[in-house]
Amino acid sequence: MGIQAVLEAIDLVRAGNPPHIAQDDAQATYESWCRKADAEIDWSKSVEDVYNLIRGTNPQPGAWTTYNGQQLQIYDCVKITGDTGTPGEVTAVDENSLTVSATGGQIDIRRVKPEGERKISAGEFAGSQRITIGTILGA
Repeated sequence: MGIQAVLEAIDLVRAGNPPHIAQDDAQATYESWCRKADAEIDWSKSVEDVYNLIRGTNPQPGAWTTYNGQQLQIYDCVKITGDTGTPGEVTAVDENSLTVSATGGQIDIRRVKPEGERKISAGEFAGSQRITIGTILGA
């Protein structure tokens, strides 16, 4: 249906006859810029919410959590649904990524930016910080 609607809209624009529907200003709202405070990850939220926060704040301001009292921005990730551990708990670490639990699933983090540093792979960060399974982020 979505494809059909887009094709219909394109045909209307090409024909020079798209509908002109005025916005109802009484119903309009303004959404301000996403602030850093809006991008803090709450690992106890659903895996869907955490995943969407990370994607929605990439690249600016970048979703973030804490590790060892330092801010850690998180950029690229993959959502994994199913079994989970304690929210914020690292459940897997490899050379490319680290996996963290949220409610109802896990987030496989691929790229991070430690405070005051450049973006690096999450696996590189985990190795340099000696992060192991059971480590808690955001504590």
